[in-house]
Amino acid sequence: MMTDILFIIQARMGSGRLPGKVLKPIGGYTILDMIVKRVRQSEYYDQSRDNLIVASSDSKTDDILSAHCLSKNYRVHRGSEQRVLDRFAQVIERVKPDIAVRLTGDNPFVDPSLLDFLIQSHLDQHADYTYICGTPLGIGGEAVNARLLTEINADKTLADKYQEHVTLLIRESPEKYRLLFPEPPQELRAPHLRMTVDTEEDYRLARELYVKAGSRPDIPARELIHLLNSDPELRAINQMIRQKEAD
Repeated sequence: MMTDILFIIQARMGSGRLPGKVLKPIGGYTILDMIVKRVRQSEYYDQSRDNLIVASSDSKTDDILSAHCLSKNYRVHRGSEQRVLDRFAQVIERVKPDIAVRLTGDNPFVDPSLLDFLIQSHLDQHADYTYICGTPLGIGGEAVNARLLTEINADKTLADKYQEHVTLLIRESPEKYRLLFPEPPQELRAPHLRMTVDTEEDYRLARELYVKAGSRPDIPARELIHLLNSDPELRAINQMIRQKEAD
């Protein structure tokens, strides 16, 4: 029986460091549009079922994001702004996938070939949770057995940090869940690079990298890595930025 995969893009307009980033433009696309376009290149995306949903919040500030999704015919679900796990659980209960691939709305260079490697590794190893280490920050996602998120969400005593950070409890419980952290293909190995968009410096790098890459929204991440590695000035734009930790 075919395994049912659902891509879920976690996105909202609120951001402590770069408000509204999900709809900021890169070339002729918003960051969200870039993500959707690139995810749809995955071998596991099924156009006939459109197995991709934007999971946003029911906050008034996200009305504009929801309207954008509807104007582009993206499937969208709105739930709690703070209880993000509950938002995912609602999507899963609605669509009933076997595996959820969690993506975030600040990664315009998410790589479809890496997503394929992520999902195939997850399936081959019968994992509960899979994350690929060693790539640039911002080109991948997480694969998780969907039922686990609904089971964890049902715990009414769950600490707030586990609602805010969707997969944190699973990652902190290797004694309970089968966790898989495969190495990436060599061409995508570049842990020193930062390709997510969380600050003004990240956004500037993303725009300049996009132009340097020929303004191609579907350019493979391996080419972007090569461009960054060969251009120290471009790479330096966001090198001082440190990623926020889950707490």
